[in-house]
Amino acid sequence: MPTPIASGVEAYRNLTRRLWSIRVAGRVVGHAQSVALVGVTLRASEAARLRCLRTGARDVHAVARGLPLVGVPRPGGAVRFCYRLSQPGFRLADGTPISSAAAVWLEPDGTAWCLAPQVE
Repeated sequence: MPTPIASGVEAYRNLTRRLWSIRVAGRVVGHAQSVALVGVTLRASEAARLRCLRTGARDVHAVARGLPLVGVPRPGGAVRFCYRLSQPGFRLADGTPISSAAAVWLEPDGTAWCLAPQVE
């Protein structure tokens, strides 16, 4: 049975490297092609999103925070969600905003999937 790593992490898509960046206590500790997290909170700064739209700058303002799991494949029942600069917050495919999930899988192709999403 896979076990979570003791401390929580933040993960976000690094658009330059085309990998997922992993932060602990605000510092990037590594990059991975895929990441699995449990007990996930999805955070996106609306002020930073609007600033990026206004200035065209890119910065990290949307992250998934949770406990990482090692060796857990994405189950068939996971649903896709995304973050787009054009809309506030994380959203399911139908546009429903979500704020957290029981588990999240961040895949090598840049897609994100979750189980038991909590609607805002």
